[in-house]
Amino acid sequence: MKYQLLLTTIFLISLSTLPAQAACNGGNPQSIAYIRRDNNRCEGIQPREVVSGINLISLVTRGIDKYPNLLTLLIPRLGNSTPEVTVESLNKNYLLDNLSLIQSQSRFTFPLKPDVLNKAAILPNTLRALAEVNSVYLPVTIGQPSGQYEFVFYTSNRAKFSTFEILRNSKVVYSKPRNNAQRGEVIFTWNGRKAPAGSYEIHVVAEQERIGRPPEKFDRRFKFEHNPKWLI
Repeated sequence: MKYQLLLTTIFLISLSTLPAQAACNGGNPQSIAYIRRDNNRCEGIQPREVVSGINLISLVTRGIDKYPNLLTLLIPRLGNSTPEVTVESLNKNYLLDNLSLIQSQSRFTFPLKPDVLNKAAILPNTLRALAEVNSVYLPVTIGQPSGQYEFVFYTSNRAKFSTFEILRNSKVVYSKPRNNAQRGEVIFTWNGRKAPAGSYEIHVVAEQERIGRPPEKFDRRFKFEHNPKWLI
């Protein structure tokens, strides 16, 4: 009985660290609520919990300062798998996911009417996006490429990023630490136009402040694919 109670307690604690699961049902298409739209996506405002700790929330290249009549998302293909794509804006609780992507030989696309984005006053530079295939991240192009990648991490408490490295074949090709303590979104950029196509890795070491206790250290690695053609 005690063993069963212990397992139940561990299960409940693990659930408390997960983001709230958003329900995606039908609704008024004129609203900005998070609903199923045009039977090809879930989109809208959905209050959500952010997972504690330090997490990668975006890998994009973007080249827009205002929304066109049709905003296009571009995601490279990696093998035969369809990527999982999430677009969000944390400051307005905007969420776009469950996309029905259009597939071509070299990439996936998704054309998005920016009606909800405009109604909810979501600024283009606040959009964050992740595309993932088998634990490998693919850069999402929002509108047009900007010539550089934007890596965004979210830290639930103030943190210093003593290490931010990009590696290829275990060798560091770019490094830029951030030793001033920040909370919320922490943004790094990389101009990879001269770097060869292939598999890369992000290595982040950060110390997150804790009230009345020593800082908590995070040592994280993330794999991603790169091609200089995606930046031009």
